[in-house]
Amino acid sequence: MKKFGPEYWDKHGLYKAPLGFILTLMVLMRGYVIWILAAISRRPELDIMTLFYRDKQHFFVALAIASIALPTVVLYFLRRPDAKPFLGRVWRFMKWPVVLCAIVDLSWLIWLASQSYFAFSNFIAIQAMLLLWVILYLINSRYLSVFFNDWPEPIEPQANK
Repeated sequence: MKKFGPEYWDKHGLYKAPLGFILTLMVLMRGYVIWILAAISRRPELDIMTLFYRDKQHFFVALAIASIALPTVVLYFLRRPDAKPFLGRVWRFMKWPVVLCAIVDLSWLIWLASQSYFAFSNFIAIQAMLLLWVILYLINSRYLSVFFNDWPEPIEPQANK
């Protein structure tokens, strides 16, 4: 039995992805998003990477941390009626890599702040605030726990009449 009403279902009878979850993935995958934007811009005078990361090492650490949540993103895009049923068993546990990614990311930001002797930085403060929101959202959301337990049933091919 479904816990939430029909306004929460998509056309296949699955729970829709909440906007908070999509924003959470954007926050956690920001290294990859910035990388894609930098690759698309192709303007040498506009160096997007240096706006967000002081050096290459920080960028690569951000990519490594975001890779913790990468399986969740891949499974999210595979979540459709023609998906393999065994992925549903894996999908149920995908909330915890996202939580781990957010905690590791916040820890890394705190370490970055300690390297500058905790001098205030707008960039680090905004990211830390977003990550705290992400962690609280992931832990407290009741809808998200139901969303992760929902996987599409396979569609049976209809016989021609």
